[in-house]
Amino acid sequence: MTPELEPTAADRLDRFAEAFHTLDASMYPAFAASSLDPAERRIALDRVQTLIGDGPRRGPILEALRDFREFAVQSATQALGGANAVLQTRSNPSSAEERLRFLASLELAVVVVLLWDEIEPDEREDLLGPWAEMASKAVREPRAHRPG
Repeated sequence: MTPELEPTAADRLDRFAEAFHTLDASMYPAFAASSLDPAERRIALDRVQTLIGDGPRRGPILEALRDFREFAVQSATQALGGANAVLQTRSNPSSAEERLRFLASLELAVVVVLLWDEIEPDEREDLLGPWAEMASKAVREPRAHRPG
């Protein structure tokens, strides 16, 4: 049996996913920026790795990261497909490096949302960079109860 995310963290992540899924893939380059310089980012990533640890929550967190990554890649690919690709009416202005920065930024945002209560507010802001508003809103606004 695969361990699951802590319910509160899973709920935060679901709300973040709902907001992310409404984001048009053409906006992805705007989220590629990081508020951290490379040295600070390395320190932040090391800290996040320490928080994740090697325990039972590592698997579910890695699974969540994979799901977000797959959705992002699929959305970006679909945005460039179909009539847009045939007619070449839409190009992909982002470089491979920018796409990698976007995915790294997204993954860091997902981890911060999951570990929200374990990360200091000022550290969260630094780690989230362009995702801060979306993540904060997902944390602040619980979903209405859905019957079922």
